Amino acid sequence: MRKLHGLRCIMILGMLLLLGGCGGEEVPKEKNGKEAVCIGETDIGEYVIVAGSPAARKAGKELQYYIQRTGGGGLPVVSKPGKAQHSITLRIDRKQDPEKTISIENGEVTISAVDQEALYDGVYLFLDTYLGWCKAGTEEAHISSVSSVLHVPGDTAGEEAWMEEREAIVTLWNVNWARGIYLDNAVSVKNNILYYTEDQLYEYVKLMKHCGFTGIQVTDMCAAWAGLGSWQAVHEKIRTMAEAAHSLDMKFTLWVWGAEFSGYGWADETVVYHTNGDFAFNSGEAMATFEKYYSIYADLADCCDRLIGHYYDPGNLFTAEEIAYFAGMLRDKFQAVNPEIDFGISCWVDVYDKDIFIRELGSDITLYEQGYRDNPQAQYTAFRTAVSNYGCRLGTWSWGTCETEIDQLAQMNFNLDYIRSVYQMARNYDVIAKPSYWSEMDSYHILNVFSLYCAGRMLIDPDIPEEVLLRELSVAAVGEKYAEAFGEMLDLIQDARTGSTHATFTWADDNYILKSADYPARDILARCEAGIPILQEMIDTELESYSLPFPVSLNAVLRMMMPHMQQIKSFAEFRIGLEELERAYGEGTAPEALAARLAEIADPVKSYNTVVGSWGQAEARAQHEMVVDFCRRTGMEIPCNAVFRENRKLHIYMQMVAFQMGKKTPHCESTYQWNYAYGDETGELIEELVEEGLLIRSQDGSFYLADWENYIYHFN
Repeated sequence: MRKLHGLRCIMILGMLLLLGGCGGEEVPKEKNGKEAVCIGETDIGEYVIVAGSPAARKAGKELQYYIQRTGGGGLPVVSKPGKAQHSITLRIDRKQDPEKTISIENGEVTISAVDQEALYDGVYLFLDTYLGWCKAGTEEAHISSVSSVLHVPGDTAGEEAWMEEREAIVTLWNVNWARGIYLDNAVSVKNNILYYTEDQLYEYVKLMKHCGFTGIQVTDMCAAWAGLGSWQAVHEKIRTMAEAAHSLDMKFTLWVWGAEFSGYGWADETVVYHTNGDFAFNSGEAMATFEKYYSIYADLADCCDRLIGHYYDPGNLFTAEEIAYFAGMLRDKFQAVNPEIDFGISCWVDVYDKDIFIRELGSDITLYEQGYRDNPQAQYTAFRTAVSNYGCRLGTWSWGTCETEIDQLAQMNFNLDYIRSVYQMARNYDVIAKPSYWSEMDSYHILNVFSLYCAGRMLIDPDIPEEVLLRELSVAAVGEKYAEAFGEMLDLIQDARTGSTHATFTWADDNYILKSADYPARDILARCEAGIPILQEMIDTELESYSLPFPVSLNAVLRMMMPHMQQIKSFAEFRIGLEELERAYGEGTAPEALAARLAEIADPVKSYNTVVGSWGQAEARAQHEMVVDFCRRTGMEIPCNAVFRENRKLHIYMQMVAFQMGKKTPHCESTYQWNYAYGDETGELIEELVEEGLLIRSQDGSFYLADWENYIYHFN
């Protein structure tokens, strides 16, 4: 049992007596104790702990002790508060709803429970959630928060939530090793959750709770294992997050690649999915592969509340029969350890026959839909009608709503408007079947938190007014003084990178905001020029987070945000320059003058220390595509930035290295990233690599590494 009452209580009461009796003024402050603790705007020293029964009074002494160690002074424990006193009330109520342990209304805190044991748990939950503690009530208890002043929200009055269970999808792509291909030593590792300490992971999970989520979902996959060198190292991180979630009264979901066990920097030449074109379950080698990797996943079975198998993109099973068979194997391994686990299949791309899933697995499963954007009426109606008819559970796995995929086209986004549009659309179909669970993508981590906050709050109340939500978020992040300016910066990022629709947010759409004719370049530039100095002022003043428990200092968060603002500014300047160039071309300006101006504006937007996926920096990519388009329309020569071009070729080369690792014969490919990354230029870049002797062209037109034998020795 995690919480220690009994003997521990006797020890603490004895310590209180030795150190100064009930007031406890001499209880030492914790090493990481706080300069101040406030509930709302009121210093916690103005509060009393109200405990009306002897059983509640014992829990009150425990709370008093921890508050003193936090730095909040010695709060008196009383049976009734005075008229002018603020109170933290501890109450035992046999009729208490177990789900409503802690409430804060108008600055008044109430911790209630059905019995004394549960009341202690409520006290520890309050300490862990709001007073900066980790593992309160255990021998390992310590303060893990980084801010010197704690602001407990003055009002957490709950409302009936639209979505009962809400989780962030903590995606374990390694932020500085994109897709296991391209290692970028410039990227700030303060955003790499795989490098976080136990305390930082604890605070990150706590941050998700403050965003409104009731749990976290973590992705377990070979790409993450490559990032840390072993699956065991990754599982240590995941287990820490699971334990943190449970200590914070949150649920933990494990999401796994169900049929993708190698690649992305993880080399295992024993992996086999099919032999002789037969079903995978008829192959002894394939069965051994799935047995091996499902056993690795099941190492975490004891700490999971929910398990999701993901079989499509990526995946190497191509029939519903195979997926159903191996999903059953995966489920059975986990349920052998944890019989109560909620098992489900991700159907985010709904291409398989779900009738076969139900026939083989039964209806005691969860099927997960996407947050549909393309033809939502048909997709929601079909999927939810099927789930309703099956009698199974319905969940939503919303990928690409809060941000873009960090392994491909990484950037900081703020997507309040777009998130709202997805939710408003989805709930139109709740009359058919309503999900009890919704998860939102978290790939960029710290710099995605602002979108996640909006998602968490709108999963509770999709109708919360935009201005109310933005104000609430801004104050929680930076406090009252800078709240308005910070909210304007987030709005700027939204207008510059996302827009408000799926079309404006999606790089492949004709209306993609970065390349759209409606991109408001002059307005964005003006807002950048106004906002960047204020952001720098916030950095220079060493501003601390107001109430969001970031796992790193707010100063570090703002420093990571700054280059994104600079990128947006540079791109706005480019768009204005391109507009002027188009006008000059139309007016017949001399080609030499046009070429000089084009070379100037075509200087690529910098990556700085931001996370860059395998497709490069987002604005730089769009900028290059627009320059190429202009040149092809006008017949002008495309300016060549040697560093930009060599970087792209390096990505292609490193992709081939990742594919080749561990193989004893040359690995051949026909293109890079299906031409999505670099479009028509992909072939030109590959041809240059062939001409330079780095790649060799095969007779069938495919290519492979000239030095492929350098990479034949590799193992995980």
